[in-house]
Amino acid sequence: MLVEFSLQNFRSYKETATLSVADAKWVALSGLNGAGKSALLAGLTVFQQMVVAPTEQVTDTLPYEPFALDTTSHLRPTQFAVTIARDGYRYRYALRYDAARVIDEELTRLLPNGQTQRLFSRQNGALVQVPTGQQVTAANTRSNALFLYSLQAANYRPAATVFRWFATDLVVLTDRPQADLTLTDWIVPQLTQFLHAVGNEVAGVTQRQMAVQFLDGSSFTRPELALLYEKYDEEGEVEDVAELPLDRASSGTQQLVAAGLAFITAQVARTPQTVLADEFASAVRPEVARALLGLVAGDVNRSQFIFSTAHEALLGQPTPATQRYVAEKNYRGESTLQQLTAATPAVPTRFTEPAIDIRTLQTAFLTDAAGL
Repeated sequence: MLVEFSLQNFRSYKETATLSVADAKWVALSGLNGAGKSALLAGLTVFQQMVVAPTEQVTDTLPYEPFALDTTSHLRPTQFAVTIARDGYRYRYALRYDAARVIDEELTRLLPNGQTQRLFSRQNGALVQVPTGQQVTAANTRSNALFLYSLQAANYRPAATVFRWFATDLVVLTDRPQADLTLTDWIVPQLTQFLHAVGNEVAGVTQRQMAVQFLDGSSFTRPELALLYEKYDEEGEVEDVAELPLDRASSGTQQLVAAGLAFITAQVARTPQTVLADEFASAVRPEVARALLGLVAGDVNRSQFIFSTAHEALLGQPTPATQRYVAEKNYRGESTLQQLTAATPAVPTRFTEPAIDIRTLQTAFLTDAAGL
């Protein structure tokens, strides 16, 4: 489970911003358009990609996206850090890097007595603390490669635990289900029941292996989901069942299928999942989105859900099972993050959406013919 995530000098976050999840079942990020909601989730997603999909050559560049609206941030490193709970321990993994190299990297284990045990450390590009027996692994780690990845490949258990959290426990929810997801005999009825519960009259779900042909004649197959709907004759009697490829379904239906599969598979995962969703349920009816959040906040759910939304109406006051953060951007384009508590007004005045003047908006569509 994710305990805390922080980032600095990434996209609109010039200074450090920290998302503390604690024991919340869901955490909502809200704020005006462009305030930094998506950038925060993108930071955790980029961090995941760096861990599970490492560079392959010394000439490969790292995904460096510093704050762009000043004259000095492009000279400073980006920083990511996560604290996670997995397999009975808490770990903190921190990273500082630029486009060319990993500058600092550290893995620590947080002990029950409040002390920390540093497992390895890289400072200014040099590995200054290496686990016993891993000197060869350290020597073979490139300047633009993560030592964590090298250690997990060498079966160093703490590094493998953190790697598995990024690779299997951190799930990024998109508008389409994971391409490599295989539907089992257990998942199909669960997903069908879920879709019925949210008002979709689907008769079932199936999966086909679809051939993809390239211009050079090569091909491969990939799994594609399809929804099954009852087909009626002129008298209104069920005649057959028709398949509708998921990519031909409405945007809202695609989002519901993706969300349903993510939540259902999370329930049977070996370890609790952390699911991320940017602009959660943007094409779904508000009452359905609220019901999904109620499901996530309930006792039946064993995972956590972190999402952004532009719809304040979906969110109530924070509870022990839920948390809310608000992103704000100042006139210099710098994003900040503030946690809302039960004692905080529902929406602080500085975060309230400004009224939109229709007459002013209309000027964007008016053309001065004399000036043409």
